[in-house]
Order: sequence, then C-alpha cells, then structure tokens
Amino acid sequence: MNTRPLNELTNAANKTRDALGLKYTPEVYRDGALAFSAAARSKARTVMLGEDAFWVVCLADAQRLENTGFEYAPRPTSH
Repeated sequence: MNTRPLNELTNAANKTRDALGLKYTPEVYRDGALAFSAAARSKARTVMLGEDAFWVVCLADAQRLENTGFEYAPRPTSH
C-alpha cells in the first residue's frame, strides 16, 4: 500500500490496539494477497484496511475496528 517503514506500520497497529481495547495486536502486511493468505490459515481471522497497511485480526477485533470506521479489505481479484 505504501513505503512507510514496517516498524511505523506496526506502531500504528499497536496504538490502535491500545486505543480501542483490541484483544490482539493486528498482524501487519503491505500486500493484500499475503494478508488474505495468512488469514486463511486460521478459522477466525479476517483482513481489515489498517493505517496504510492490511491488518489481519480476529473477528471480534474486526467488529471493534468496523464500529470505529475501519473497513474490511476487499479480496484481491485473480487475473
């Protein structure tokens, strides 16, 4: 999504976790396909559009994020 350093993207996820009381820290990915692949390896995780990155989160945290204006990431289309 952008070229911000990964530690900045992770720090943004940590701040959001603390501010919204998320259960877990979002897993941060720059690539949507990788994020969806990681989410698919678990029964109860989904991909949200985080701050300049894709966030893989549990379903409960996804609901908290959505309630505050974050959006579910669109699944990448295959060519």
